Amino acid sequence: MSPLILGINSAHADSSAVVVGPQGVIAAIAEERINRKKHSAGFPRAAVSEVLRMAGASVRDVTDIAVARNPRANLAAKLAFMARYPTAGLPLARRRLKVHREVALSSRLLAEALGAQESDIVATLHQVEHHLAHIASAYYWSPFERATGVSVDGAGDFATHMVAECTGNRIRVVRRCVWPHSLGVFYTALCQFVGFSRFGEEYKVMGLSAYGVNRFAPEMRKLVRWSPRLGIRLNLRFFEHHKTTTGLEIIDGEEVTIPRLGSPQLSSLFGPPRAPGDPVSDRDRDLAASMQVRFEEVYLPLVASAVARVGTRDAVFAGGSVLNSVGNGRLISERVVDHAYFHPAASDDGTAVGAALYVLHEKLGHPRANAVSHAYWGPDWSDAQIEAALTASGAEFRRLEREPLVNVAADALAAGKILGWFQGREEWGPRALGNRSIFCHPGWPDMKATLNARVKNREPFRPFAPMVLEEKLATCFQGSHEVPFMIVVYKVRAEWKERLSAITHEDGTARVQTVRRDQNELCYDLISAFERRTGIPVLLNTSFNENEPIVHTPDQAIACFQRTNMDALAIGPYWLQKTE
Repeated sequence: MSPLILGINSAHADSSAVVVGPQGVIAAIAEERINRKKHSAGFPRAAVSEVLRMAGASVRDVTDIAVARNPRANLAAKLAFMARYPTAGLPLARRRLKVHREVALSSRLLAEALGAQESDIVATLHQVEHHLAHIASAYYWSPFERATGVSVDGAGDFATHMVAECTGNRIRVVRRCVWPHSLGVFYTALCQFVGFSRFGEEYKVMGLSAYGVNRFAPEMRKLVRWSPRLGIRLNLRFFEHHKTTTGLEIIDGEEVTIPRLGSPQLSSLFGPPRAPGDPVSDRDRDLAASMQVRFEEVYLPLVASAVARVGTRDAVFAGGSVLNSVGNGRLISERVVDHAYFHPAASDDGTAVGAALYVLHEKLGHPRANAVSHAYWGPDWSDAQIEAALTASGAEFRRLEREPLVNVAADALAAGKILGWFQGREEWGPRALGNRSIFCHPGWPDMKATLNARVKNREPFRPFAPMVLEEKLATCFQGSHEVPFMIVVYKVRAEWKERLSAITHEDGTARVQTVRRDQNELCYDLISAFERRTGIPVLLNTSFNENEPIVHTPDQAIACFQRTNMDALAIGPYWLQKTE
């Protein structure tokens, strides 16, 4: 019987589900896309139902369930922590036991989610350690037959960093760092200190860092360091995550909150913390710049150590800290690695596919499929479904063939219009990669401010990203390594900064996405048509949303288009354009 594996990230932020068959991933989606709650946690009921629907399968067809959590992992480290910090360790252990009980009840929760009986579920349950699932997600999708696997985040199954030797079907762990020493905790604690305390706001502070200077370097060196022998080391005097009796909390099964991670001692170094909503000061900008530099000063030697330990300079990356695209850019430009593969869903949603692929390849012994160079694993919508949504909305629209659609879209973009783009299968991961995107002219005067004012309503210090034809990457940017998942920052070449003013950040960089025609034929043709009109092989690409998860349904795309000052919408073969 051919395996059909359901992978789940549950009872944690960014809950998600995937279905994997003998040839690899069939479907994947995060719960937040469906229930519209950012970083949704708890059991991914809607996501499970959706991926099974996309796979054309029922719960009775599932042979294995892979959960990206293993309560038995790092048990000795957990016991040692409880012995050292009994006041915090015992309540923490009780909370984690509650989470593990939920994981153990996955079969029952699955039956409830699908309206089935638990007896209908005949699948074997597998529990895969968190960081092992991260590394598996990237390695089994990569083109490498041998690679150094690196996972870095806040924490998962009591580990905060893992290195593995990946060869063929096998992943062998060669190093772990364990709680409470965490590079992710360092970064999040400082984000909280400068007033960005909501779960998942680290990317905002990375953007803010370009506006400051590294004047707190001595203080940052006191907080975190890399030890070749011990790994990541925090100066715990400045943190309190290891003493608190509360941890990551899930409210009503969905919303995620985190307690304060830094101790009051941080104020002795930097002064009082900024309250959320207060104006951003020069001190805050410099703190952001200094913490980003210190992150890189630990991240780069961490990866260099991993490469030396495993013995190959081809490397695969996942984990929440791997979303730090500035650090990733230095890994490549400074040749810390020769070739890199970054998983498009590097955060915890990606562990669902990692757990499923680990079961498929490592446990069941199925050969690896071809490398994956795109992230389009979500649902698509038929022309009939899209037309019904358009008709119900009362919008005026017209249907176009493929080439006229590309041409009218390229004309609008060349004229400085803001274009919503809803095509094909939905992307998986936090980035819009060309199927649920908003496109703009990357060099139109004041386009960044215009897009923010008319649609996105974002903080002005946050940059927008470029999508570039892969063969023109080195023409416009100081980089040659393909980056299909918008997870690496390159310098913009000096002669292109004015022509790419809307995507060039304050420090002269851009978070780049490359595209080949075999990865996304329609986007490739659109950028090519835009280049013929403007001489620019780049589009500004941002997520199709307005302070919400990326749009998931045609109704949501149409509603976002109608309530904002977007100029035009290409949704399937249909074209909508507002009058001047």
